[in-house]
Amino acid sequence: MKQRFYIFALFAILSGTLYSCSDTETYAEQLAAEKASISAFMKSRGYTVTSTIPKDVPWSDGIFYKTESGLYIHVIDTGTYFIDTIPKNRPICVRYLEINMDEDTTYSNMYSSIPPMDINYNNVCSSTTYGDCLAWHEALDYVGNNGHVFIIAPANIGMSYYTNTSALTACFYELRFKFRE
Repeated sequence: MKQRFYIFALFAILSGTLYSCSDTETYAEQLAAEKASISAFMKSRGYTVTSTIPKDVPWSDGIFYKTESGLYIHVIDTGTYFIDTIPKNRPICVRYLEINMDEDTTYSNMYSSIPPMDINYNNVCSSTTYGDCLAWHEALDYVGNNGHVFIIAPANIGMSYYTNTSALTACFYELRFKFRE
């Protein structure tokens, strides 16, 4: 019995050693790469970050505010019906355009006959692999019904789909919100 235990323990140690020598990136390296990709994306489009929320709407071209969660947001139109009046679980339709930081993958229902995504305000559906995320809900802190924003969502607050891949993927979104009556 002891011999089996020692063989198992040796196998576990060797497996751990071999795994730690693999070529995969650590989580810290993935975070650094994600941060660099966001910076490069913003620089290529002439975007800048401010530490204060702009007062005039629409916000000046290319100005993004970075929230405490790491969301970058640019408000184009606040719409009406602001956050203090949105009840939890309020159904909201979202039209979106998504572009990854490498600008080689785009998804959209913005200008097509594809139906909008439905979310329930302040109740992120974590079982959904695509179509609901913290970033989309947080954007509603800045706009209301018929609101229109650009956001850049790091993977930790973006679609869960992008945290389940081999590398963290931040995405740029253009979002339009329409509240269901």
